[in-house]
Amino acid sequence: MPPASMPDAPIGSLAGKRLLIVEEALKDFVGHWYEYVKAVAELSTAAGAEVEVVGHTGASETLRSKSGVHPLFPRTLWDGDYRHGFAVWRKLGLVRHNWLVFGTMRRFLRAHGPFDVTFVPTVVGHHIWAWRVLSLLYPRRIGRLVLLIRNNAATYAPGSTVPTFNRAAILLKWGLRSFARDIEAGRVVFATDSARLADEYRQLAGQTPVVFPSPRVAPPAVAAPPAAIVPPATIVEGGRDPSAPLLFACLGPARFEKGIDVLQQAIALYLANPANPAARFAIQWPRPIEDANGAPYPPDGGLAASGRVDFLDQPLDSAQYDALLASTDCMVLPYRRSSYFARISGVAVEAVTGGIPVISTSDTWTADLVAKSGAGLAVDDGDALGLAAAMAALARDYPRWRSEAEAARAGAQAAHSGGEFLEKLWGQPVS
Repeated sequence: MPPASMPDAPIGSLAGKRLLIVEEALKDFVGHWYEYVKAVAELSTAAGAEVEVVGHTGASETLRSKSGVHPLFPRTLWDGDYRHGFAVWRKLGLVRHNWLVFGTMRRFLRAHGPFDVTFVPTVVGHHIWAWRVLSLLYPRRIGRLVLLIRNNAATYAPGSTVPTFNRAAILLKWGLRSFARDIEAGRVVFATDSARLADEYRQLAGQTPVVFPSPRVAPPAVAAPPAAIVPPATIVEGGRDPSAPLLFACLGPARFEKGIDVLQQAIALYLANPANPAARFAIQWPRPIEDANGAPYPPDGGLAASGRVDFLDQPLDSAQYDALLASTDCMVLPYRRSSYFARISGVAVEAVTGGIPVISTSDTWTADLVAKSGAGLAVDDGDALGLAAAMAALARDYPRWRSEAEAARAGAQAAHSGGEFLEKLWGQPVS
Protein backbone atom coordinates (compact mmCIF):
# COMPACT_ATOMS: atom_id res chain seq x y z
CA MET A 1 0.00 0.00 0.00
CA PRO A 2 1.14 3.59 -0.48
CA PRO A 3 2.26 5.50 2.60
CA ALA A 4 -0.69 6.45 4.76
CA SER A 5 0.00 10.18 4.43
CA MET A 6 -0.30 10.14 0.64
CA PRO A 7 -3.48 11.18 -1.22
CA ASP A 8 -5.38 8.73 -3.41
CA ALA A 9 -3.18 7.85 -6.37
CA PRO A 10 -4.21 9.14 -9.76
CA ILE A 11 -4.75 6.68 -12.59
CA GLY A 12 -1.61 6.70 -14.69
CA SER A 13 0.40 4.37 -16.86
CA LEU A 14 1.29 2.23 -13.81
CA ALA A 15 -2.33 1.70 -12.74
CA GLY A 16 -2.85 -1.86 -11.54
CA LYS A 17 0.87 -2.52 -11.12
CA ARG A 18 2.62 -3.28 -7.86
CA LEU A 19 6.04 -2.16 -6.62
CA LEU A 20 7.93 -3.67 -3.68
CA ILE A 21 10.74 -1.61 -2.11
CA VAL A 22 13.06 -3.50 0.25
CA GLU A 23 15.24 -1.39 2.55
CA GLU A 24 16.33 -3.20 5.70
CA ALA A 25 17.75 0.00 7.28
CA LEU A 26 14.46 1.88 7.12
CA LYS A 27 13.57 2.44 10.77
CA ASP A 28 13.70 6.19 11.43
CA PHE A 29 14.39 9.53 9.79
CA VAL A 30 18.17 9.30 10.23
CA GLY A 31 20.13 9.13 6.99
CA HIS A 32 18.76 9.23 3.48
CA TRP A 33 17.01 5.87 3.53
CA TYR A 34 13.63 7.35 4.37
CA GLU A 35 13.84 10.28 1.97
CA TYR A 36 15.06 8.05 -0.88
CA VAL A 37 12.36 5.43 -0.36
CA LYS A 38 9.74 8.14 0.06
CA ALA A 39 10.74 9.75 -3.25
CA VAL A 40 10.55 6.43 -5.14
CA ALA A 41 7.20 5.56 -3.54
CA GLU A 42 5.68 8.96 -4.26
CA LEU A 43 6.82 8.95 -7.90
CA SER A 44 5.39 5.46 -8.50
CA THR A 45 2.16 6.14 -6.61
CA ALA A 46 1.60 9.32 -8.61
CA ALA A 47 1.78 7.22 -11.78
CA GLY A 48 -0.88 4.85 -10.42
CA ALA A 49 1.15 2.01 -8.89
CA GLU A 50 0.50 0.30 -5.58
CA VAL A 51 3.61 0.41 -3.38
CA GLU A 52 4.65 -1.87 -0.52
CA VAL A 53 7.73 -1.15 1.60
CA VAL A 54 9.68 -3.60 3.76
CA GLY A 55 11.93 -2.17 6.47
CA HIS A 56 13.38 -2.70 9.94
CA THR A 57 11.54 -4.11 12.95
CA GLY A 58 12.63 -1.03 14.88
CA ALA A 59 10.63 1.29 12.63
CA SER A 60 9.06 3.99 14.77
CA GLU A 61 5.30 4.41 14.93
CA THR A 62 5.65 7.78 13.22
CA LEU A 63 7.61 6.23 10.37
CA ARG A 64 5.13 3.38 10.05
CA SER A 65 2.22 5.79 9.78
CA LYS A 66 4.02 7.92 7.18
CA SER A 67 5.46 5.16 5.02
CA GLY A 68 3.22 2.12 5.58
CA VAL A 69 6.41 0.10 6.10
CA HIS A 70 6.28 -3.62 6.94
CA PRO A 71 8.75 -3.86 9.89
CA LEU A 72 10.45 -7.21 9.21
CA PHE A 73 14.25 -7.02 9.42
CA PRO A 74 15.58 -7.46 12.98
CA ARG A 75 19.12 -6.52 11.93
CA THR A 76 20.68 -4.26 9.34
CA LEU A 77 24.18 -4.49 8.00
CA TRP A 78 24.60 -0.71 8.37
CA ASP A 79 24.36 -0.78 12.18
CA GLY A 80 27.70 -2.57 12.37
CA ASP A 81 26.29 -5.76 13.85
CA TYR A 82 28.95 -7.82 12.10
CA ARG A 83 31.92 -5.62 12.97
CA HIS A 84 31.95 -6.51 16.67
CA GLY A 85 31.76 -9.58 18.86
CA PHE A 86 33.41 -12.98 18.45
CA ALA A 87 35.64 -13.52 15.43
CA VAL A 88 33.40 -16.32 14.11
CA TRP A 89 30.40 -13.99 14.22
CA ARG A 90 32.27 -11.35 12.25
CA LYS A 91 33.64 -13.79 9.67
CA LEU A 92 30.26 -15.41 9.10
CA GLY A 93 28.48 -12.08 8.89
CA LEU A 94 28.09 -12.23 5.12
CA VAL A 95 26.58 -15.71 5.23
CA ARG A 96 24.34 -14.96 8.21
CA HIS A 97 22.96 -11.79 6.68
CA ASN A 98 22.27 -13.37 3.31
CA TRP A 99 20.38 -16.09 5.19
CA LEU A 100 18.42 -13.44 7.11
CA VAL A 101 17.48 -11.64 3.88
CA PHE A 102 16.48 -14.90 2.22
CA GLY A 103 14.27 -16.10 5.08
CA THR A 104 12.63 -12.72 5.67
CA MET A 105 11.81 -12.07 2.02
CA ARG A 106 10.76 -15.65 1.26
CA ARG A 107 8.02 -15.38 3.86
CA PHE A 108 6.96 -11.92 2.68
CA LEU A 109 6.86 -12.83 -1.01
CA ARG A 110 4.77 -15.90 -0.30
CA ALA A 111 2.28 -13.85 1.69
CA HIS A 112 2.15 -10.64 -0.34
CA GLY A 113 3.32 -11.39 -3.89
CA PRO A 114 3.23 -11.18 -6.81
CA PHE A 115 4.83 -7.82 -7.68
CA ASP A 116 5.57 -6.32 -11.06
CA VAL A 117 8.82 -4.76 -9.84
CA THR A 118 10.94 -5.47 -6.76
CA PHE A 119 13.41 -2.69 -6.01
CA VAL A 120 16.33 -3.19 -3.61
CA PRO A 121 18.06 0.20 -3.37
CA THR A 122 21.11 -0.60 -1.20
CA VAL A 123 22.70 -3.88 -2.28
CA VAL A 124 26.11 -5.20 -1.18
CA GLY A 125 27.62 -8.66 -0.81
CA HIS A 126 25.57 -9.27 2.34
CA HIS A 127 22.43 -9.31 0.18
CA ILE A 128 23.40 -10.49 -3.29
CA TRP A 129 23.32 -14.26 -2.75
CA ALA A 130 19.95 -14.12 -1.00
CA TRP A 131 18.45 -12.34 -3.99
CA ARG A 132 20.12 -14.80 -6.36
CA VAL A 133 18.30 -17.70 -4.71
CA LEU A 134 15.02 -15.79 -4.29
CA SER A 135 15.04 -14.84 -7.97
CA LEU A 136 15.39 -18.50 -8.91
CA LEU A 137 12.66 -19.73 -6.55
CA TYR A 138 10.10 -16.93 -6.90
CA PRO A 139 10.55 -15.18 -10.27
CA ARG A 140 6.84 -14.50 -10.71
CA ARG A 141 6.38 -13.16 -7.21
CA ILE A 142 9.39 -10.86 -7.55
CA GLY A 143 8.72 -9.66 -11.10
CA ARG A 144 11.38 -7.37 -12.53
CA LEU A 145 14.19 -7.36 -9.95
CA VAL A 146 16.14 -4.09 -9.77
CA LEU A 147 19.29 -4.33 -7.64
CA LEU A 148 20.79 -0.89 -7.05
CA ILE A 149 24.36 -0.75 -5.77
CA ARG A 150 25.21 2.61 -4.21
CA ASN A 151 28.33 1.66 -2.25
CA ASN A 152 31.78 1.19 -3.68
CA ALA A 153 33.45 -2.21 -3.56
CA ALA A 154 36.91 -0.65 -3.93
CA THR A 155 39.09 2.07 -2.52
CA TYR A 156 41.28 4.48 -4.45
CA ALA A 157 44.85 5.41 -3.60
CA PRO A 158 45.73 9.11 -3.69
CA GLY A 159 45.93 10.30 -7.28
CA SER A 160 44.91 6.92 -8.69
CA THR A 161 41.77 6.07 -10.67
CA VAL A 162 42.46 2.33 -10.49
CA PRO A 163 40.14 0.56 -8.01
CA THR A 164 41.67 -1.64 -5.32
CA PHE A 165 39.32 -4.50 -4.42
CA ASN A 166 39.53 -6.39 -1.13
CA ARG A 167 39.01 -10.14 -0.73
CA ALA A 168 35.32 -9.76 0.16
CA ALA A 169 34.71 -8.27 -3.29
CA ILE A 170 35.38 -11.70 -4.84
CA LEU A 171 32.13 -13.07 -3.40
CA LEU A 172 30.27 -10.03 -4.64
CA LYS A 173 31.89 -10.45 -8.06
CA TRP A 174 30.64 -14.01 -8.50
CA GLY A 175 27.25 -13.14 -7.07
CA LEU A 176 26.79 -10.43 -9.68
CA ARG A 177 28.07 -12.64 -12.47
CA SER A 178 25.52 -15.32 -11.57
CA PHE A 179 22.75 -12.96 -12.76
CA ALA A 180 24.19 -12.63 -16.29
CA ARG A 181 21.48 -14.61 -18.11
CA ASP A 182 18.67 -12.94 -16.17
CA ILE A 183 20.13 -9.52 -16.92
CA GLU A 184 20.35 -10.36 -20.61
CA ALA A 185 16.72 -11.53 -20.56
CA GLY A 186 15.56 -8.36 -18.78
CA ARG A 187 14.33 -10.18 -15.67
CA VAL A 188 17.01 -8.55 -13.51
CA VAL A 189 18.46 -5.04 -13.70
CA PHE A 190 21.86 -4.39 -12.17
CA ALA A 191 21.90 -0.65 -11.48
CA THR A 192 23.86 2.10 -9.79
CA ASP A 193 23.59 5.87 -9.58
CA SER A 194 27.11 6.89 -10.66
CA ALA A 195 28.91 6.48 -13.97
CA ARG A 196 32.17 6.17 -12.03
CA LEU A 197 30.68 3.43 -9.88
CA ALA A 198 29.32 1.68 -12.98
CA ASP A 199 32.85 1.53 -14.37
CA GLU A 200 34.15 0.19 -11.06
CA TYR A 201 31.67 -2.69 -11.13
CA ARG A 202 32.36 -3.34 -14.80
CA GLN A 203 35.98 -3.89 -13.83
CA LEU A 204 34.97 -6.10 -10.92
CA ALA A 205 32.27 -8.30 -12.43
CA GLY A 206 32.28 -7.73 -16.19
CA GLN A 207 28.73 -6.36 -15.92
CA THR A 208 28.09 -2.68 -16.61
CA PRO A 209 25.23 -1.40 -14.44
CA VAL A 210 22.49 0.87 -15.73
CA VAL A 211 23.04 4.35 -14.27
CA PHE A 212 19.90 5.69 -12.58
CA PRO A 213 19.39 9.36 -11.78
CA SER A 214 18.70 10.28 -8.16
CA PRO A 215 14.95 10.37 -7.46
CA ARG A 216 15.41 12.74 -4.52
CA VAL A 217 15.93 16.37 -5.53
CA ALA A 218 15.53 19.63 -3.66
CA PRO A 219 11.92 20.29 -2.65
CA PRO A 220 10.10 23.52 -3.47
CA ALA A 221 11.04 26.51 -1.31
CA VAL A 222 9.82 26.12 2.25
CA ALA A 223 9.80 28.26 5.35
CA ALA A 224 12.91 28.57 7.44
CA PRO A 225 13.50 26.00 10.20
CA PRO A 226 12.43 27.03 13.68
CA ALA A 227 15.08 28.51 15.96
CA ALA A 228 15.29 25.21 17.82
CA ILE A 229 16.99 23.66 14.80
CA VAL A 230 19.45 26.28 13.61
CA PRO A 231 19.24 29.84 14.96
CA PRO A 232 19.13 32.30 13.40
CA ALA A 233 17.36 31.32 10.20
CA THR A 234 18.73 32.87 7.04
CA ILE A 235 15.45 32.80 5.12
CA VAL A 236 12.76 35.39 5.64
CA GLU A 237 9.59 36.15 3.74
CA GLY A 238 10.56 37.28 0.26
CA GLY A 239 14.02 35.68 0.23
CA ARG A 240 17.28 35.50 2.09
CA ASP A 241 17.89 37.86 5.00
CA PRO A 242 20.92 39.89 3.81
CA SER A 243 21.85 40.81 7.38
CA ALA A 244 22.14 37.20 8.57
CA PRO A 245 25.49 35.37 8.66
CA LEU A 246 25.99 32.84 5.90
CA LEU A 247 24.99 29.32 6.88
CA PHE A 248 27.48 26.63 5.86
CA ALA A 249 25.96 23.18 6.36
CA CYS A 250 27.05 19.57 6.16
CA LEU A 251 23.84 17.56 5.96
CA GLY A 252 23.40 13.82 6.02
CA PRO A 253 24.56 11.84 9.06
CA ALA A 254 28.20 12.48 9.96
CA ARG A 255 30.66 9.71 9.16
CA PHE A 256 34.44 9.65 9.26
CA GLU A 257 34.66 8.70 5.58
CA LYS A 258 32.81 11.94 4.87
CA GLY A 259 35.78 13.90 6.20
CA ILE A 260 34.00 15.11 9.31
CA ASP A 261 37.36 15.54 11.09
CA VAL A 262 38.63 17.72 8.24
CA LEU A 263 35.45 19.79 8.40
CA GLN A 264 35.79 20.40 12.15
CA GLN A 265 39.42 21.47 11.73
CA ALA A 266 38.47 23.79 8.86
CA ILE A 267 35.67 25.42 10.86
CA ALA A 268 38.04 26.05 13.76
CA LEU A 269 40.50 27.71 11.35
CA TYR A 270 37.73 29.81 9.82
CA LEU A 271 36.43 31.03 13.17
CA ALA A 272 39.96 31.83 14.36
CA ASN A 273 40.43 34.39 11.58
CA PRO A 274 38.57 37.62 12.43
CA ALA A 275 38.94 38.82 8.83
CA ASN A 276 36.58 36.13 7.57
CA PRO A 277 32.95 37.10 6.86
CA ALA A 278 30.38 36.33 9.55
CA ALA A 279 29.17 32.76 9.23
CA ARG A 280 27.36 29.98 11.06
CA PHE A 281 27.79 26.24 10.67
CA ALA A 282 25.36 23.33 10.97
CA ILE A 283 26.50 19.69 11.07
CA GLN A 284 24.03 16.82 11.14
CA TRP A 285 25.37 14.36 13.75
CA PRO A 286 22.40 12.26 14.92
CA ARG A 287 24.37 9.29 16.27
CA PRO A 288 27.84 8.44 17.57
CA ILE A 289 30.54 7.71 14.99
CA GLU A 290 33.97 6.08 14.96
CA ASP A 291 37.25 7.18 13.44
CA ALA A 292 39.28 5.11 10.96
CA ASN A 293 40.66 2.99 13.81
CA GLY A 294 37.27 2.21 15.34
CA ALA A 295 37.65 4.63 18.26
CA PRO A 296 34.78 6.97 19.20
CA TYR A 297 35.00 10.31 17.41
CA PRO A 298 32.92 13.04 19.11
CA PRO A 299 31.88 16.55 18.05
CA ASP A 300 34.44 19.22 18.94
CA GLY A 301 33.50 20.72 22.29
CA GLY A 302 35.23 23.99 21.51
CA LEU A 303 33.17 24.44 18.34
CA ALA A 304 29.96 23.64 20.19
CA ALA A 305 30.84 26.24 22.84
CA SER A 306 31.56 28.93 20.24
CA GLY A 307 27.88 29.68 19.72
CA ARG A 308 28.42 29.61 15.95
CA VAL A 309 28.35 25.86 15.30
CA ASP A 310 25.22 23.74 15.73
CA PHE A 311 25.60 19.98 16.02
CA LEU A 312 22.20 18.56 15.10
CA ASP A 313 22.10 15.45 17.27
CA GLN A 314 18.41 14.63 16.88
CA PRO A 315 16.74 13.06 13.82
CA LEU A 316 15.01 15.56 11.53
CA ASP A 317 11.70 14.73 9.91
CA SER A 318 11.12 15.59 6.27
CA ALA A 319 9.73 19.05 6.94
CA GLN A 320 12.60 19.97 9.23
CA TYR A 321 15.23 18.62 6.85
CA ASP A 322 13.71 20.39 3.85
CA ALA A 323 13.54 23.65 5.77
CA LEU A 324 17.16 23.34 6.83
CA LEU A 325 18.17 22.59 3.25
CA ALA A 326 16.31 25.70 2.07
CA SER A 327 18.12 27.79 4.69
CA THR A 328 21.57 26.55 3.71
CA ASP A 329 23.74 29.10 1.90
CA CYS A 330 26.55 26.69 1.06
CA MET A 331 26.81 22.90 1.35
CA VAL A 332 30.22 21.69 2.56
CA LEU A 333 31.04 18.08 1.65
CA PRO A 334 34.74 17.28 2.22
CA TYR A 335 34.28 13.55 1.58
CA ARG A 336 37.36 11.37 1.53
CA ARG A 337 38.40 10.55 -2.03
CA SER A 338 39.34 6.98 -1.11
CA SER A 339 35.68 6.25 -0.37
CA TYR A 340 33.88 8.80 -2.56
CA PHE A 341 35.90 8.81 -5.77
CA ALA A 342 33.07 6.88 -7.47
CA ARG A 343 30.18 7.09 -4.99
CA ILE A 344 27.46 9.70 -5.30
CA SER A 345 26.26 12.11 -2.65
CA GLY A 346 22.51 12.47 -2.37
CA VAL A 347 23.05 15.66 -0.40
CA ALA A 348 25.05 17.12 -3.28
CA VAL A 349 22.19 16.33 -5.68
CA GLU A 350 19.77 18.10 -3.35
CA ALA A 351 22.10 21.09 -3.21
CA VAL A 352 22.62 21.56 -6.96
CA THR A 353 18.94 20.98 -7.71
CA GLY A 354 18.16 23.58 -5.05
CA GLY A 355 20.53 26.21 -6.42
CA ILE A 356 22.92 25.96 -3.45
CA PRO A 357 26.70 26.36 -3.95
CA VAL A 358 28.78 23.33 -2.92
CA ILE A 359 32.34 22.94 -1.63
CA SER A 360 33.55 19.40 -2.33
CA THR A 361 36.68 17.26 -2.58
CA SER A 362 38.60 17.39 -5.86
CA ASP A 363 38.43 14.42 -8.24
CA THR A 364 35.30 12.86 -6.80
CA TRP A 365 31.85 12.19 -8.22
CA THR A 366 30.56 15.15 -6.23
CA ALA A 367 33.12 17.52 -7.73
CA ASP A 368 32.10 16.32 -11.21
CA LEU A 369 28.44 16.95 -10.39
CA VAL A 370 29.14 20.51 -9.22
CA ALA A 371 31.26 21.24 -12.30
CA LYS A 372 28.55 20.00 -14.67
CA SER A 373 25.33 20.96 -12.88
CA GLY A 374 26.07 23.46 -10.13
CA ALA A 375 28.50 26.02 -8.78
CA GLY A 376 31.15 25.94 -6.09
CA LEU A 377 34.74 25.11 -5.24
CA ALA A 378 36.75 21.90 -4.88
CA VAL A 379 39.63 21.40 -2.44
CA ASP A 380 42.31 18.76 -2.08
CA ASP A 381 41.45 15.60 -0.18
CA GLY A 382 42.00 16.05 3.57
CA ASP A 383 43.14 19.68 3.29
CA ALA A 384 41.57 21.50 6.27
CA LEU A 385 43.45 24.72 5.57
CA GLY A 386 42.33 24.67 1.95
CA LEU A 387 38.75 24.00 3.01
CA ALA A 388 38.76 26.96 5.40
CA ALA A 389 40.17 29.16 2.63
CA ALA A 390 37.49 27.94 0.19
CA MET A 391 34.72 28.79 2.64
CA ALA A 392 36.18 32.26 3.14
CA ALA A 393 36.55 32.82 -0.61
CA LEU A 394 32.98 31.76 -1.27
CA ALA A 395 31.66 33.91 1.58
CA ARG A 396 33.45 37.02 0.28
CA ASP A 397 31.89 36.68 -3.16
CA TYR A 398 28.68 34.93 -2.15
CA PRO A 399 26.19 36.75 -4.44
CA ARG A 400 28.12 35.60 -7.53
CA TRP A 401 28.33 31.98 -6.38
CA ARG A 402 24.66 31.90 -5.47
CA SER A 403 23.70 33.43 -8.80
CA GLU A 404 25.72 30.81 -10.68
CA ALA A 405 24.17 28.00 -8.63
CA GLU A 406 20.65 29.32 -9.26
CA ALA A 407 21.38 29.60 -12.99
CA ALA A 408 22.46 25.93 -13.07
CA ARG A 409 19.49 24.72 -11.07
CA ALA A 410 17.13 23.95 -13.98
CA GLY A 411 19.78 21.90 -15.75
CA ALA A 412 20.50 19.96 -12.55
CA GLN A 413 16.84 19.18 -12.09
CA ALA A 414 16.55 18.00 -15.69
CA ALA A 415 19.55 15.70 -15.21
CA HIS A 416 17.85 14.13 -12.18
CA SER A 417 14.38 13.72 -13.63
CA GLY A 418 11.84 11.70 -11.71
CA GLY A 419 10.32 10.60 -15.00
CA GLU A 420 13.62 9.17 -16.23
CA PHE A 421 14.10 7.37 -12.91
CA LEU A 422 10.66 5.74 -13.18
CA GLU A 423 11.22 4.61 -16.76
CA LYS A 424 14.48 2.92 -15.80
CA LEU A 425 12.92 1.38 -12.70
CA TRP A 426 9.84 0.02 -14.48
CA GLY A 427 11.45 -0.62 -17.86
CA GLN A 428 8.64 1.15 -19.72
CA PRO A 429 7.40 4.65 -20.55
CA VAL A 430 5.66 6.15 -17.53
CA SER A 431 3.12 8.96 -17.45
